[in-house]
Amino acid sequence: MATIEYWIQLENRPWDTSPHNIDRITGMDMKETTGKDPIDVTLKSPGTGVTTTRKMFNPLRDSDGKVKDALILRRYKPPTQQDQSDAWTIPDDRKVNPWDLNEPDPTDTGTMGTIPGPVIECNVGDSVIVHFRNLDMRTHLVTKQICIDFPFPFGGNNKICFPFPVAEPIEIEKRVHSLHPHGFVFKANSDGAYPLSPPDAAQPIAGTPGPDETTFWATVPGFLGTRKKGDRVPPGGTFIYHWNTIGWPSTSNVWLFHDHSICDMENVELGAIGIIVIHNPADTEQEVDIRAGDPNDPSKLDPAFLPDGSPNGSPTNLTCFPFPGIDFRVLPHDLEGLGLRHDDVPGHGHAALPGTPQPVPTVGKKPHKEDAEGRKPVLERMIKRGDFLFELDEKLEVIKQLCLRRYDTPPSKALYLQLFHTLDGVPSMMINGRTFMGNTPTMVAGRGTRMRFGVVGMGNSGSGIHTFHLHGHRWIVPGPQGNTPGTIQGSAQVQPVSQFEDTRLFGPANSFVFTIDGQSSSFMRAGGPSPDDSVGEWHMHCHVLDHMMMGMMGSLLIVKGGEFASVLPRGVPCAHDDGGGHEEPPENGGATHQVSIENASNDGFVPKVMNINVGDTVTWKNNDSQTHTASKTGGPGLNFDTGNIAAGATSAPVTFNTAGTMTYRCNIHTNMTGTIQVNP
Repeated sequence: MATIEYWIQLENRPWDTSPHNIDRITGMDMKETTGKDPIDVTLKSPGTGVTTTRKMFNPLRDSDGKVKDALILRRYKPPTQQDQSDAWTIPDDRKVNPWDLNEPDPTDTGTMGTIPGPVIECNVGDSVIVHFRNLDMRTHLVTKQICIDFPFPFGGNNKICFPFPVAEPIEIEKRVHSLHPHGFVFKANSDGAYPLSPPDAAQPIAGTPGPDETTFWATVPGFLGTRKKGDRVPPGGTFIYHWNTIGWPSTSNVWLFHDHSICDMENVELGAIGIIVIHNPADTEQEVDIRAGDPNDPSKLDPAFLPDGSPNGSPTNLTCFPFPGIDFRVLPHDLEGLGLRHDDVPGHGHAALPGTPQPVPTVGKKPHKEDAEGRKPVLERMIKRGDFLFELDEKLEVIKQLCLRRYDTPPSKALYLQLFHTLDGVPSMMINGRTFMGNTPTMVAGRGTRMRFGVVGMGNSGSGIHTFHLHGHRWIVPGPQGNTPGTIQGSAQVQPVSQFEDTRLFGPANSFVFTIDGQSSSFMRAGGPSPDDSVGEWHMHCHVLDHMMMGMMGSLLIVKGGEFASVLPRGVPCAHDDGGGHEEPPENGGATHQVSIENASNDGFVPKVMNINVGDTVTWKNNDSQTHTASKTGGPGLNFDTGNIAAGATSAPVTFNTAGTMTYRCNIHTNMTGTIQVNP
């Protein structure tokens, strides 16, 4: 039985939902998919002060198309000073899934945190203490006026006023936050559930330990007294949550934790959510725990089960071949895309765009493999062309060596965690904060890897109902033995409670866990009885069809280890959708299509994605009992807004004369979103 402590801070910064700039299903890049150009965004780490510029291809945006901040729960190392003055200064970033081929570098040289946030792990019987600080410093621009008096020579004066924008904090109601767990056992004061959580008598706002937070808590709406409340932590404020398992095996599973404060829906939709894993050591047949068993750091992971031996390692590594005695000189245009980040090497998206060479992150991960002379490749001197990477000399004039990616030897066991959800500001479906295959998780496993999957759902109404489908594989969902509360509470949770599963339905805050055993010839694995039959890439996705095509597609990649890590397969766009009320072309030569507006709880627009040609016209017929709109939120071309469409009514026609992918929503029921794909 152990007490495990986590230090987690909520921070605001931009987040790229498609960091590898590809939708492998359609073969299109993000500009082709969204109609928006990539944008350079500056990120700053509040603890270390590190600043970096990243090119983002599909960031969260507001209704005006401007990049807006996500809310990122970030892990930090515990303080070492007795007065805790060094708290929240050293990030302790770890990937959610080290064997995810597409997960970006989460450190200061990368995304500076993860969505979902830090994975909280413990055993049945353990207790968890979470030290939480809220550092939501979001601002917005407001227009102020400065006025100057100009006196006249013969008396009197004239006043001239100038408007100017000023950055001010957004409403405090939107910036108070909390953490609420599922699965754990806890007292009401550690529930983090606004407005029900009572004050914690052991946590005075005046400090001890820690700083005096009186001025922070004075800004909280409805807050009185001298003791902190875990359901409304203000910017700059802290709270300590105590969560337990009481030794009950019924707590074992994969769960979630999330913001549950004043604006909880908006905050979760901006990324304030994480995953909990409660291991059951009694489950020797299905459990996967890759922690190292270090009593000084119970959350430390065992390097033997990590790529590069690091939680931030890559499932691929570089093998380089020098060109001794031969000078392959480059021309100026060959320098396009010079300077790769660590993310550019394992990913399978497009080549890096031109920009300032990026530093190579080396902290917390093994450097790439050395060449014959013991020298490591230098990423900031590399250019990428398809499957090949070329390293230039220090003068950037000559190619020194050719480098290829190879898959590492996969682990004997691995835990694969996936959150199926949405993020406000990107009209797509997410797995782990990313959308479209090539950005979403591609989990690497071996023929004999014991694979344990933890799947969690979150979302609004129709957008939050998902299914989990893994091609070729079969599994069972484990549960308790017996049928009385006492037996269930004490059982090892290893009894199969389902037939062999192929596709499983789950909804918001639902979670489940299952294991596919490590026997390479097991009929639970894809392919067949031969050990090599499962080798290859297998779809892993939501099978709600519009969710799937809106980006909720990932994959499981089975390798032996040592294979050439070439660009993975990609498709082409679907040219047409003949449904959706297609009619004969009118006199102007363009066809007319109709979208049906149905029950808002089912995400409303049918079809969800309408494929048309340039010159075609679309109308929206409201077949629901409520009033709706169809209002553009992103993409090129015409800015349209139908205004209110009453029940039974049809909107005025909208003609589309610009090719591209346009997104829209109902401004009354913002969970209702749709897409118009206009083909040239």
